[in-house]
Amino acid sequence: AYVNIGGNWKIPTDDEWTELREKCTWEWTSMNGVKGRKVIGLNGNSIFLPIAGYRHGTNIYDAPYCGWYWSSTLYSYPGSAYHVHFSSESVTKNHDIRHAGYSIRPVYAE
Repeated sequence: AYVNIGGNWKIPTDDEWTELREKCTWEWTSMNGVKGRKVIGLNGNSIFLPIAGYRHGTNIYDAPYCGWYWSSTLYSYPGSAYHVHFSSESVTKNHDIRHAGYSIRPVYAE
């Protein structure tokens, strides 16, 4: 995020995603015709995470069903990192190879 946007933008860590998963309400909804999850914090603020599937090569998979979002936290080796996966049924944490084409949701770090 920093390379493309600059300033104090970054990719959330696994701890930050865990806080969102465990302390916020995740509602399956649509916004402007796009399905996804509305994540509502304890203070009432919210963000919308659209489902976009993931990209592998030139193909896109699971686009109408799932969202996959990277964290900046590496797994057990540099080629793998944690991510959040969600569908209409669940929100989970997992890890995968870093060249998988998952979405990012940059956050501003003051």
